[in-house]
Amino acid sequence: MDTRRSVNLARKACMRCRSQKRRCDRSIPECGLCRRRHQTCQYETRVLPPPSPLSSSPLFNAALPLETVRPGHIKADIVDRLGSTPGVTFSTYDQSIHPWFPILSKAFRNRLPQSWDEVSLDCALLAFCIGLLCTTPHSSSGDESAPSEFQSRYLQAKSWISAVEGLGINSAEIVQARTLVTLFEVAHGFYPAAYISIAATARAADALRAYPCTQPSALPTDHVEPEETVLIKYAIRILDRYITIHSGPYPSLTRSLAENIDSPKRTFWPSGHEEDAGSAIWRFSRTFEASTLLDNIHNALHNPTAERAFNIEEVQLLVETSNSLRTILAEEVVHADEIYSGAVALCDTGLLLAYENGSKLQISDEVTANCHSLGTLFLDSVLTSITDAISPFVSSPAVQAIDLDRLPPFALFLVYKAAVVVTERVWLAPDSSKEALRKLQVLRGFLSLVGARWLCCKHYIHLLNEDTTPRTLKAIERQSYLD
Repeated sequence: MDTRRSVNLARKACMRCRSQKRRCDRSIPECGLCRRRHQTCQYETRVLPPPSPLSSSPLFNAALPLETVRPGHIKADIVDRLGSTPGVTFSTYDQSIHPWFPILSKAFRNRLPQSWDEVSLDCALLAFCIGLLCTTPHSSSGDESAPSEFQSRYLQAKSWISAVEGLGINSAEIVQARTLVTLFEVAHGFYPAAYISIAATARAADALRAYPCTQPSALPTDHVEPEETVLIKYAIRILDRYITIHSGPYPSLTRSLAENIDSPKRTFWPSGHEEDAGSAIWRFSRTFEASTLLDNIHNALHNPTAERAFNIEEVQLLVETSNSLRTILAEEVVHADEIYSGAVALCDTGLLLAYENGSKLQISDEVTANCHSLGTLFLDSVLTSITDAISPFVSSPAVQAIDLDRLPPFALFLVYKAAVVVTERVWLAPDSSKEALRKLQVLRGFLSLVGARWLCCKHYIHLLNEDTTPRTLKAIERQSYLD
């Protein structure tokens, strides 16, 4: 029997054998040659890099004393990094997050304490995650080995969430904090982190009901507001459905949840919201509706039944419903603000995916020929609509300045997917029209512009560059120069 496999081997020859050019068997703790000659055998020790700025945090210390991971110490660590007051932090939320992702109810914001000493661990963690999402990424310093403050804040938030989970603490505020971190990962293109986080966030939300004893009552209230519960559920489902279209043909995680929160027979909103189509809560409900249709379209396209006629009819009905919702949104959203509407972005994304699928349908009979013709026709219309909507922001000089604080990241996959479709057309027809190159220039220009706020845009541009020939890139640059 060969016993050599059980011997531990060093990666390199020992220092003595290397210096004397001898054949070394690299055995640990000493090689055979040094052992036979009764010589000291030493192997090169690995030099560890100097500790990064993250090492100064207690949560990254391997010799962490047990008492420092108690709730009180974690809260103190978080508060040390917050600064300002709860009112200022949540005012930032009102300005930069609430208009397009209103995950916190008005009742929650109205009962905030005046100082951090009065808030609980849950609320402090939520405040930190709000600040994280509102943080603008800085340009790289050139030192890739050192994590930026932007990355450090993200890793710190993940560490605190893990620590709190390990302590068995869960509450509505912690679920909201998890949701904002997942949104952060989505917006900056942190995959598969976002794909993993949304599952943990969904489970944490379910645990509020399954394990109610883990809720430490973050603020002076003995229950979670019904509105807040629905906002959390809507936020998780919107994120899950958006993440799903990035992750291949697999169905969304929340499709398997038994609770049907989008039943039209139930009322979720306090009286008054239904009458104000301009409120953030109302717009959020529309975003949820659009995400539901997007999820159904994605599932119909990637998980069809054995009946082809049924599949075609299902997609047609979903497209009709999406167009109906799009018509309603056109009446509720000012045309100039459509780029800031998450509902419009998700609705258009569903239509784009459906039309693209129809344009690529293999023609076998009259039905498929009709689907192919209509898909191609409407796909051209959607591409033109998307390009026209963002063109004022990237024209030179810009006709309209973009408000990055109001721009939801849900619009960015739509722009990227449109650029993918146009790039494929240019690739298949190298002598494409000037209009196709103009659309590509506008779409790519918009992603470059928004990349200063949401890093997923830079990832999208990298993917586009991989699928774009040098000749096409030069043509786009030439088009930009001519414009």
